[in-house]
Amino acid sequence: MNVILASGSPRRRQLLHDAGVAFSVEPSDADESLDDDLRANPAKAARAVAERKAASVVQRLIGGEPVPGRTCVIGADTMVVLDGAIFGKPHTYSEGVGMLRKLSGRTHEVITGVSVWMVDVDDEGKVSLGRQGFSETSEVTFKCLSDDDVAAYLRKGESYDKAGAYAIQGAGADLVERYEGDYANIVGLPVDTLLALFPDLKGQASE
Repeated sequence: MNVILASGSPRRRQLLHDAGVAFSVEPSDADESLDDDLRANPAKAARAVAERKAASVVQRLIGGEPVPGRTCVIGADTMVVLDGAIFGKPHTYSEGVGMLRKLSGRTHEVITGVSVWMVDVDDEGKVSLGRQGFSETSEVTFKCLSDDDVAAYLRKGESYDKAGAYAIQGAGADLVERYEGDYANIVGLPVDTLLALFPDLKGQASE
């Protein structure tokens, strides 16, 4: 079985590699915008965006010349949620400051949605599809941060491609007082749940 990670995230790539799964990477170009209904349900929103990411790669696969056999496509999307509001990736320094000030001294949720598609192609080129999605939620509590703490962290430059403007696996760990739940989920991919639901992935030897 071929495994494709529909994400350009180096963090998800490392997590899947460390889990002992061999895979290739095909970043998705899916629309990640959210309407009001999805914003009102962050777990559903994370699953929806993950599904779009995986689906865009599946469409590319079956739009060309499908190769006989089975391919598993994995899409994922991680959201930081505080008081029901979804925090995306900051585009500017001021947005990063605003996010970190709001998270300071508070407990927030980190929700990762995952969408897994199975693409089966028989010897005659007939394609059959199956998909399953799930989401995982962890909680992260920040220390009380001073303005200097926020500025010093943002100067490190790791905030701008991270939901919530921080990376727990990087220097952002210094902002965190504690967390509950799956650490890998906070980083970006709940690999334990993924492998429990799709044990066949364990049979794919690591590259």
